[in-house]
Amino acid sequence: MKKIILLPFIFLIASALFSLDLSLDMFKNCKIIFDEGVSYAQVTRIEKMENRSNFVRENMMAGAYFSVQTLGLPIVDFELDVSAYYPFYQAFNGMKQKTHNIINYAFDGFFGAQKTFKQFKYVYINCAVGMHYMYQLTDEYHMNYLGIGCELGFELPLLPRWTIVNRNYISYDNANLGSNKLIQKFDAAYNYHFDLGVRYTKRVPNEYPYIKIWPKDKPKKVRKNKKKKAVAEEMNPEASSEAPEKNTPVEPGNEKID
Repeated sequence: MKKIILLPFIFLIASALFSLDLSLDMFKNCKIIFDEGVSYAQVTRIEKMENRSNFVRENMMAGAYFSVQTLGLPIVDFELDVSAYYPFYQAFNGMKQKTHNIINYAFDGFFGAQKTFKQFKYVYINCAVGMHYMYQLTDEYHMNYLGIGCELGFELPLLPRWTIVNRNYISYDNANLGSNKLIQKFDAAYNYHFDLGVRYTKRVPNEYPYIKIWPKDKPKKVRKNKKKKAVAEEMNPEASSEAPEKNTPVEPGNEKID
């Protein structure tokens, strides 16, 4: 299990080394974007038994997430996803269980190398591989999960600056890092994590949005240019007075005779 957990570290270090440039030119085009929204997670812990069926414990949780992502790095970009959950359902071997604690919660984090495919103009495909960590407070123990995970999702460019984001995470974790390892050890733990949110960004507008309604700041730029021109004319009135005036032609029948 320890060797499996070390694989994402090796992958992330190798990605960083391939992306490294001694002149640091890669950071000139690098941008950081954010998105946030609602999240759902399902955690399954398995305890293998010899003379009977295995013990399977399940938790379903709902919450919110916040994600940070780089954009513009060579080869791969990096992604950090942080979530907070409240468990609303727990079961033991398929039977629903009542919670004893008034407050149970969980925190989830994923960090990995991410790649976006934009071959389809109106749908962007994201995939990532990295490290997964989760802390969960249950009725019995403080659970700490650590393992490897992968992400597959899509983005829908709704407006030039607004994007609908979907991410799906699956991870295989070691659930014996908390206080439960002294009393009850788990042989396997699986985590499914679903995100649905939005992104608003000015630096990286969508090239092919579904609704081509540009924000109101474009006319503001025009107004700023007009203000700058008016200030320049006040500072240098000679330049504006030197401009030739347009003489309107006078029809022959309307000429004034003194």
